[in-house]
Amino acid sequence: MLHRIWQWLKNLWAKLLGLFSHSHLDLSEDTQPTSESLPPLTDTDYDFLFAQLLEGVAQGWQSERVQKFFDELGERGKPELWQEWLQRFGERLLVSPKPNDELAQRMVGFAELTRPLPSLQSLGAMGNNIGTQLLSRDDSGAIWEYDGPDVGVSPPLQTFVSEEKDDDAMSELVVKLQENPNLLATVAQQLGVQTSDPRVVIQAMVSQLGVGVENQAQSAESNAEIWAKLGLEQAKAGDLVGAVDSWENALALKSDYHQVWYNLGKALVQLERWSEAIASHDKAIEIKSDDYLAWNNRAEALGKLGRWQEAIASCDKALEIKVDYYLAWYNKASFLVNLGSLTEAIGCYNKALEIKPNFDNGWYERGNVLRDLGLMEEANKSWERAREIKSN
Repeated sequence: MLHRIWQWLKNLWAKLLGLFSHSHLDLSEDTQPTSESLPPLTDTDYDFLFAQLLEGVAQGWQSERVQKFFDELGERGKPELWQEWLQRFGERLLVSPKPNDELAQRMVGFAELTRPLPSLQSLGAMGNNIGTQLLSRDDSGAIWEYDGPDVGVSPPLQTFVSEEKDDDAMSELVVKLQENPNLLATVAQQLGVQTSDPRVVIQAMVSQLGVGVENQAQSAESNAEIWAKLGLEQAKAGDLVGAVDSWENALALKSDYHQVWYNLGKALVQLERWSEAIASHDKAIEIKSDDYLAWNNRAEALGKLGRWQEAIASCDKALEIKVDYYLAWYNKASFLVNLGSLTEAIGCYNKALEIKPNFDNGWYERGNVLRDLGLMEEANKSWERAREIKSN
């Protein structure tokens, strides 16, 4: 269903731009001439058109066809304007942790086709440079779409889980609607809804375009997945309140959606809605009792409410499942400190640091407890280790 919605949006966008056929996007056919009255392209328009260009390249366009693509854009196809946009586009790609190997390979292929085209050689060279950098970099630091804890981030974790590695369609859908208010308004008008909220527009798309689903249960499952992915994209963009709303919509349709209960709980922790976060993690654990991440996040929320013994018990459950989960040892140590069990807390900090020796927060807090125990020489060594790590 998500593919159907995205294709509908692309078709509508093509009509708005006046560049492709009225009924569908078919890169094997010639594009239609543009009108002189068409406004300048926005960055969102450039993104869309460039994607169509690269799709053509992937389908076997030759240099002449690439030249024709730009010629038919008229004033909006000037290479200098495209270079200005491509520089901004490249900067966005290179700061994003998301891998883009397919896009990068297509950009390099586009560059090859521009070599015999004098007016487009500079644009192609820029595309080649961006594509080469994307292909050569290490993407191991991506933190948003994964199935386990991100051991490179100190608490609170900024991580949510996704069932799939490739959520490109939803990501593009959300970004395009948020970046381009005119597109959002037009899509809303086409769907017959009065709103400036991308979530409402996407739900209308689901309702009106999700035809062909065999039964109501399948429809609810599919709609829940779309809300879940929308929430993930909102969380990535920092809109945790919006993400919570989307995930609650998903759960209204699919109450046993473990990943969504976990994500909802994590977002509620970051929003400091502690009691709600505990309830959400309880739901996640009820469905999947060996979710050590949920047990640990639940402990964080309990600790914020001063329920130290319950928080320690929750950490212990996480450690029963995964004894080498350093954050559970770290959090347990913090709760023990609040209970005045300083020597026992040092033991937990030591466990966390055995597992993750470069954990600067662990060394720093361990130093504070050693100071409180009157062990200043050891405390200074612990603080110095934290400073060495932090300076790097």
